[in-house]
Amino acid sequence: MSIHRIAAAAAAALAAVALAIGGAAPAYAGSPHFIKQATTASLDGTSLVVDFKEAGLESGSVETIQATAHLDATYSCVNGGGNVPVDAKKTTISSDVSESGTFTAGKNGNVTGSLTLSVPAAADALDCPNGQTATLISGTWSDISIEDLTSGAFLAIPGSFSF
Repeated sequence: MSIHRIAAAAAAALAAVALAIGGAAPAYAGSPHFIKQATTASLDGTSLVVDFKEAGLESGSVETIQATAHLDATYSCVNGGGNVPVDAKKTTISSDVSESGTFTAGKNGNVTGSLTLSVPAAADALDCPNGQTATLISGTWSDISIEDLTSGAFLAIPGSFSF
């Protein structure tokens, strides 16, 4: 075997190894995950605000992130004097509420952001007789979570928040 053939075979083998290593590289810079200590929920009036930080993403990747929580809310009809009538018409809704947004990872592969979940408007939840207005009386947010619909990262956020 000539020197030229040995050199060509070695170059081909080296190229194959480089291709195999390069082809095996992960699509993400690491393992996408939410940072538990930097992902929180809090009340802003009756709205639930979910602040989050996700790490382990590829720099510049565009992520669709969704916050979800369960809401139990009570609405009542209130008269013109601001009082709840004795035979008040009331309703309680119990449903999951979600909000999503698109975020771009920075050079370090992190995404930070905030999503706000809002209570349905009282007028959408309850019809009141003439002279009365549908009013939100109370509510509780629970079963809170954050999920990156692009990377699959997920985190349940402990706690419940009442207003």
